[in-house]
Amino acid sequence: MFRNGPRFPVIEPTCGWSAAPVVSDELILLAGGATGHEAGDAPILQAIDGAGERFRLSREVTGRQIEPGAVTTTPGGDIVVPVYEHDTSLQVLRVGRDGAVRTVDELPDDDPYDIVACDTRSKLRVAVAALDDDAYLCSWLYRQGSRQGITYRRWGEERYRWRSEEWLLHASGDIVLGVTSPDYERPGPAQQWVGRDAATGAIRWFIDACGYVLAGQVAGALVAVDLAAFDRADRDERSGAASSARETGIFGIDLLTGGRRWSTSVPGRVHSATVGPDGVSVYAERPEHGTCRVHHLGPEGAHEGITPLGGHACVVARTADFTLALVEGQWLMALDNPGQAGTAPAEPPWTIPLPPGGLAPGHAARIADMRLDTVPITLAGSRCHLRGTGSLQIIDV
Repeated sequence: MFRNGPRFPVIEPTCGWSAAPVVSDELILLAGGATGHEAGDAPILQAIDGAGERFRLSREVTGRQIEPGAVTTTPGGDIVVPVYEHDTSLQVLRVGRDGAVRTVDELPDDDPYDIVACDTRSKLRVAVAALDDDAYLCSWLYRQGSRQGITYRRWGEERYRWRSEEWLLHASGDIVLGVTSPDYERPGPAQQWVGRDAATGAIRWFIDACGYVLAGQVAGALVAVDLAAFDRADRDERSGAASSARETGIFGIDLLTGGRRWSTSVPGRVHSATVGPDGVSVYAERPEHGTCRVHHLGPEGAHEGITPLGGHACVVARTADFTLALVEGQWLMALDNPGQAGTAPAEPPWTIPLPPGGLAPGHAARIADMRLDTVPITLAGSRCHLRGTGSLQIIDV
């Protein structure tokens, strides 16, 4: 069963990789921005509650593109959003839940950020993760991984405490996980995952992670999808070498040690994956057979069942009972998770069309050429938040 909840008018995102709604208790947070062609003020951040818009932050447009990064929150509930204005400035804003700006950290235009580079095109992606109420991580990605890094900063301080050369993937407890730039001299391209101490930046562990993409965390393990494995098979066939199996590897990586807790594989090329409280759902395509399926895995990687789909889909979220999938970019479908290992899910319990105008454009920040499909849909509790073109639709599921 489902029912349509409220719909609210919302600001437009200019950076698709930060388009998904962020839900923090009673607030729904949305990033905006400007293309540089507008006049007046550009909306940077919008906060919506049950009554509608609670507050909105704006910035004067100066002829440059303005890109807010993905919104996050501190443990105490403050809102954190990085704002990059092309070739002008990089700021990290700390905002109270009433919309008051509490702190503005101006990150300098020198090593490592390289904010002003006489480059009018999009070149810089910025992500921030609050470690506690006093410290945060600022990560930047330049030109799809040609250069990247993480800095550990404390609010109000001009300089960072430590830095590394990875793009930030995950931060939990006292471990920071990053991925190195691709090494194009090695096949893959070769990359590493590096686990660091959050307070000091010291390396705890590192592993070869060629083509790994992080899907989420379940039962204390990070779920890695090996997208490069399928591409390596393509290259082997073109070169005349023996091709590896046409499948995608999926691994559970221990956050504390970097060791593999489990490994499995699904036939075909994985396009999207989502992690829930009790397992993983992945959407994979087998072009040689013309089939598309959602594979359901348990928390330790065990296969629990499949759901055939007739068209291109993107799995969006997984609960204990069902997996949400966006099908052909038009329909949101609930797929029953298997009740027990080896049994196939039942028919989808419901399917609904998207709001008029469709979804806002959304994508993942690129790390080399490896990324999973994403859409601006967020499931929080029993409510699904769909960011459409000019509107936010809430569905109770």
